[in-house]
Amino acid sequence: MSTLRPSALPKLAVCPCYESAATAGPAAARGTRLDAAFREHLCGADPQPDALTADEHAAVQWAVSVVRSIAGRERILAREDDCRTAMLGLEGTADAVVPARQALFDLKTGLRRNYREQMAAYALGFMETHFADTWSAHLLFCDLRELESHTFRHAEARDLVEAVIRAVEDPAREPVPCDYCGWCARADTCPARRALADEGLRATDPGFDFEAVVTDPAELGRFLAACTVVDEFRSRAKAIAQQRLEDGGALPGWRLVTRRGAEFVDSLTVGHHIQALGFGPVLAAYGNLSARKFRQLWEERMGGEPFPEEAVHHAPASSYLKSTHAQPKPHTS
Repeated sequence: MSTLRPSALPKLAVCPCYESAATAGPAAARGTRLDAAFREHLCGADPQPDALTADEHAAVQWAVSVVRSIAGRERILAREDDCRTAMLGLEGTADAVVPARQALFDLKTGLRRNYREQMAAYALGFMETHFADTWSAHLLFCDLRELESHTFRHAEARDLVEAVIRAVEDPAREPVPCDYCGWCARADTCPARRALADEGLRATDPGFDFEAVVTDPAELGRFLAACTVVDEFRSRAKAIAQQRLEDGGALPGWRLVTRRGAEFVDSLTVGHHIQALGFGPVLAAYGNLSARKFRQLWEERMGGEPFPEEAVHHAPASSYLKSTHAQPKPHTS
């Protein structure tokens, strides 16, 4: 129990055998940097210079403004010591707390995912600390500029967290392939993933009947899931093979191919010549600007001027396949 943390609960709710990887990847490291800047802003300190890019700074500023808007005149706690909480033998740290509003805040970077069980754990801890019946948890998806809010009652939060703990402590628990496999320390040895990979590799058997697979919806869905796992193993194998060749090793049947780097002209040089070249042709050469970046520039440069919504164009919708097997779903209440 001592190694179980609230941040792992959403993953464990899907797969009770999930185990956090020992080393954090680039996305996690970026999240840590933005978390630190977020706390510094809320505490009134100046963030480290050049710690964030312009886009990251804008994302953090958005999150800070949301917290201050919800907090109103109430005191915002953002120091780690003030945001630590404990519940059911677990310990965790929210990113900010406003006790007078019975609210906590957690900054999230990247894509929108399910964090309900983690928020339930934090809410449970603060409810018990402050003798409250309810507590709100606000998720700040800063890259997307989206706010997701949950309000928990004590019994509901406790039931959510206890359910995950029971599943993890069940001796008969079994792994479940899911969206979190790529972050799991057991990804390469997981028996459930290996079983799926074996199904995907059936395509190499002489008696494999592809037509029978694609005409049976259940078989087709399982085959696609199996191929996804094979693709993940293949990607890892390619990275290891490339590193081996770069280190001077041999790999029968494979060799490294080096491509010439693309030529480019940096934006400062383009800006220096933009009047001679013409603003129109240069902007046309750069292409369209995303609506998100245009909104960001407008907010930074135009003050309170209303944003021209009519300037936003929408590309045609597109479709893609997404597995629904054991997928976590965001929940708001």
